[in-house]
Amino acid sequence: MAKLVGAVFSGLSALSIEGVEDAGDVIVVRASTTGDAVACPGCGTPTGRVHAFHERVPADVPVDGRRMLVRLRIRRMRCPVGECTRQTFREQVPGLVERYQRRTVRLGEQVRAVVRELAGRASARLLPKVGIAVGRNTAVRVLLGIPVPDHAVPRVLGIDDFALRRSQTTPP
Repeated sequence: MAKLVGAVFSGLSALSIEGVEDAGDVIVVRASTTGDAVACPGCGTPTGRVHAFHERVPADVPVDGRRMLVRLRIRRMRCPVGECTRQTFREQVPGLVERYQRRTVRLGEQVRAVVRELAGRASARLLPKVGIAVGRNTAVRVLLGIPVPDHAVPRVLGIDDFALRRSQTTPP
């Protein structure tokens, strides 16, 4: 059973999966972080002192065309350095969930790929069909958040095309 859960939920390999619940049109995975020491984001000192627990519920990629939510139990850690600016902090799961996001990284990549190709309304119509609940405004916000690729600045700029008046291609 553990191998099956590991294969189906391979994107959650950094977590300890505690259970899977079938809630009709949604699959809920209960998971928690491992008990390893975490580096403080303020001073970098590793700590294993747990201050409290916190639950996040990010959406993950659909399974069998149904939405999947991850009930993620993370630890709020206490920094051992008294002079540190960060007294407590929440541990982060790199590569799985970014700060302030309600989607996993891999679900965000899938949404960005569809939105990049189809833009706003078309992607908002397609994504729910494959099990990803995204509205039109969210699709547009994701599209505007995609960084524009840098273009090389030309080294030489020619001024051969010149017109003193509109619609003329050559000077008089």
